Amino acid sequence: MTAKLPSQVSRTSRLYEVMDLMLDSVGDPLGLSGLAASASYSSFHFDRIFRELTGFSAVEYQRKRRLRRAAHQLRHEPDVPIVRIAQDCGFPSNAAFAKAFKQQFAMSAKAWREGGWRAYMDQQVGRESDVSFFVAEPGNLDVILAPYCAPEPGTVAARIEVRMLPAVALRYQRFFGQSGAALSIACHTVICEGERLHGIAPGAPWYGVFDEDPGFTGEDEYCYDFGHAGGAADASLGMRVLPAGAYACLDFRHEWPRFRSMYEDWLDRQATWRLDSTRPHIQQVERDCAGQWRGWLALPVKKR
Repeated sequence: MTAKLPSQVSRTSRLYEVMDLMLDSVGDPLGLSGLAASASYSSFHFDRIFRELTGFSAVEYQRKRRLRRAAHQLRHEPDVPIVRIAQDCGFPSNAAFAKAFKQQFAMSAKAWREGGWRAYMDQQVGRESDVSFFVAEPGNLDVILAPYCAPEPGTVAARIEVRMLPAVALRYQRFFGQSGAALSIACHTVICEGERLHGIAPGAPWYGVFDEDPGFTGEDEYCYDFGHAGGAADASLGMRVLPAGAYACLDFRHEWPRFRSMYEDWLDRQATWRLDSTRPHIQQVERDCAGQWRGWLALPVKKR
């Protein structure tokens, strides 16, 4: 990674903070002027540099995040009325929500809830975009490039344990519009440079964070954070706190399981837990003494 100038680091850090504010305030009416002011920019300048960083205007970016939050709730909270979900996700009227949802997902919210989400997801993850936050070695990418293959029924569910995870302060590098092999190589580079330049010990844990369901997010809209807990300050990295709470955890060793298998083999088949769309998906990875990868996937859940 090319080193950033101090002015670039400061600008990027401020934009990260605004993006996190947008995510935490999906249901609030955040206008462009307010977002710009929170980053100490004029509206025009803020929108320009936000578009440079993400490929979207700030208003469009927030609209897409609201719609994906609604898509998650429609799938995982079937008892919540559509009009309530529209309100919770910041839409002023059900009509405005219905129009925006159909523009984004090419179907109505009702059709999505009744199973349309599956066809949409299959289309999205039919490429290499079913990221479960791999950090495979650049010379061993076959597992990432391989198409998704559903596990034998019950084999993943038998390994899942719901745990209360503590909050983690994370220093991270943020990636946009990367998935599959490109994202894997980028994360591997972050690890190598962290160990070489910042004294992070080999075998230290690293965290991958995705705030939305990977199956509902187009490749060019991916926003993925990867980094380490605490350690020496690095001005080029962002800072966020991974929230504590209940997570369905799948431990792995010398393999790369996918979040999709956790959804399909466990989450959709039990009656106690449902996805908590207000908290992120998390992966922890580390090398063992033989240099092999191990870690866990954590799916945020709440009681039904």
